[in-house]
Amino acid sequence: MYFRIIRPTAADFDANLKFLKAAFVGSDDPKGEFEETRDKLLNQGASFYLLSGKGVKLWFAGKAMSDGGYHIIALAGRGYVMEGALYIIERVAACGYPFVTCHTYRKGMRRIFNRLGATEEQVRELTNTSETKHRLNLMDETGGLNG
Repeated sequence: MYFRIIRPTAADFDANLKFLKAAFVGSDDPKGEFEETRDKLLNQGASFYLLSGKGVKLWFAGKAMSDGGYHIIALAGRGYVMEGALYIIERVAACGYPFVTCHTYRKGMRRIFNRLGATEEQVRELTNTSETKHRLNLMDETGGLNG
């Protein structure tokens, strides 16, 4: 698999950014959350990546948090999303982050994080779905990588 960082100065930044809109489906303010994410990417408060490989194409925005973890702000794509998510998590762990977090409105993303062993808590109930927060610990109690 191959990671490409998509910088705001890239000619195809806006074209790639459109693919990230799907991550906000289910939100009570998808346009507002998308615009907030775009602002974070433009002001270097977050990074934007395209992960591509055989059978997978994922766009995601993420950032290092002050509590030491890595937060996936938005993730959208097609193909083997589970395999792509595993690869992202492996890279986050290799960078030394002790845990990864995300919020989601999507049942599919909930299933992926739950299969990986993440904890889940409901943040709020919405009309047709709910927003959940997930945390996946990447290190064990001794500071080694989780299995």
